[in-house]
Amino acid sequence: MRENFNASKECENIIKWISDYFKNQPGAKGAIIGISGGKDSSIVATLLVKALGKERVFGVLMPNGIQKDIADSLRVVDILGISHKIVNIEKAYNGLLEGISEDNLSVDAKINIPPRLRMTTLYAIGSSMHYRVCGTGNKSEGFVGYTTKWGDNAYDFNPIGDLTTEEVIALGDILGLPYELVHKTPSDGLSGKSDEEKLGFTYKQINDYIEKGSSGDIETDTKIRLKHEFNKHKRELPPKYKVL
Repeated sequence: MRENFNASKECENIIKWISDYFKNQPGAKGAIIGISGGKDSSIVATLLVKALGKERVFGVLMPNGIQKDIADSLRVVDILGISHKIVNIEKAYNGLLEGISEDNLSVDAKINIPPRLRMTTLYAIGSSMHYRVCGTGNKSEGFVGYTTKWGDNAYDFNPIGDLTTEEVIALGDILGLPYELVHKTPSDGLSGKSDEEKLGFTYKQINDYIEKGSSGDIETDTKIRLKHEFNKHKRELPPKYKVL
């Protein structure tokens, strides 16, 4: 966490930033957000409610078949008092796999399909409601590319994109959300592993690398640096040819 990070002040700044964003979006009636039950979406949804009011925030729960922790997602929308909808993407997911009909489709290729279907779902509902899609990815995930291109990294605005995991947790604590939601072990809900198990290093090590230039371990530094470099394409807009 940045030495001068003030969670209370940043909450105020983000709430104002969201409010200002919508003042400059005359066609936007509100914000739509995917509620996964994890800390990021729970905290961002809370910030949206504080900035816009619960009447202008719509949550979408998007399990792929059975979601073991969907009770956490339902708890979030209940705590915040926001309207919500459950859209199970299992049929779309299975139908797409059947349509692709590729026996050797990689595990990662399959894992990346649900986030893209969820993005499509949010934009479909959001378009009908004239709501802007809110992103929930944090700086730590983005730095190493632990995000799906055109999936969870596709959004209209993102209140926590420049905050590390530790800073996001600090916001959650200040906002008074239940401890077990704010400090929940992060997982993509797709691979059967926690984020840190899948990455091969911890978010604290990523944050130390970002803020101090080193995680404290040379081998881990190399892994983080390579992931950062390899996933550069996820952090930039696609290049396009320009006529001279």
